[in-house]
Amino acid sequence: MGESKNFLIIGANGLIGQALAREVDGKYDWKGTYFRRLSAPYLKCNIMDFRDVVSTLDSVKPTHVVCCANLAGGVNFCEKNPDLAKRFHFEGIVNLGKSCLEHHAKLVFLSSECVFDGKKEIYREDDHPNPLNIYGKWKAESEQWICKHLTDFTIIRTMFVFGWQPDTVTPNALMKAYFSISKKEKIYVPAFRWGNPTYVHDLAKAIVELSLSQKNDVYHVAGRSYLSRYEWIKKACDILGWDSSWVYSQDRTPKNPPVYSQRICFDTEKFHSQHKTKLHSLDEALAMLKDEIDQTAPCVH
Repeated sequence: MGESKNFLIIGANGLIGQALAREVDGKYDWKGTYFRRLSAPYLKCNIMDFRDVVSTLDSVKPTHVVCCANLAGGVNFCEKNPDLAKRFHFEGIVNLGKSCLEHHAKLVFLSSECVFDGKKEIYREDDHPNPLNIYGKWKAESEQWICKHLTDFTIIRTMFVFGWQPDTVTPNALMKAYFSISKKEKIYVPAFRWGNPTYVHDLAKAIVELSLSQKNDVYHVAGRSYLSRYEWIKKACDILGWDSSWVYSQDRTPKNPPVYSQRICFDTEKFHSQHKTKLHSLDEALAMLKDEIDQTAPCVH
């Protein structure tokens, strides 16, 4: 199938992994993995165990390995569990990278806006990382290791990824709002955090296109709109027909918050100038999401 391309999706049971699986299915051979949450028919793979990684790649024999895996809880969890964060988000990536070298496979690594400090607001790919939190630190360290040691790779920095995933146990920002509104519970959304909301299906298409590219490089892949999280969720409610009266603006930074970059806008010109995948505005993406919800769960409005 698909010119002998064989994708291995690490973390195929998450939001991005599921979208990527749908994108490659029927076009290329592929297999997916899970770690803690049993997800048939995927393979169990602990990227923190090098022997487990080697065994998985020996079995699948991939041409492309896409790492979509994250620790549940994200930045907050990593701040509270720094040792585990290093083992998963850095040592796990090194394990994948070394195994990719042995198997002559391309590693596609998903990174984050958290590699930057937010002091200059608009960031290009060649801006120097300066992470403010542990999650960002190990993403940045992984990027550096990949660029130094691998000969076939793509690094994709993305942010504020959202999509429809009603069965999730690790909800993205949009699904958190949906769950709260469904229960008629107030939800406070940060108005002080700004970024580019990214539709997961746009990201999945970009991952495939970049995976098949011959370039070893870093790309920013994010939605075209730049706004606060609060404005994003309010707009989503308006377009999706959800009751926004339960959504409240959190205007002040909490006394003891995890250390986030407050305002980051990705410059995506490099990606747009070299590739065909369209990265949509928030209004466009929400309209597509509404169609998706109407087809799969029309009673949620």
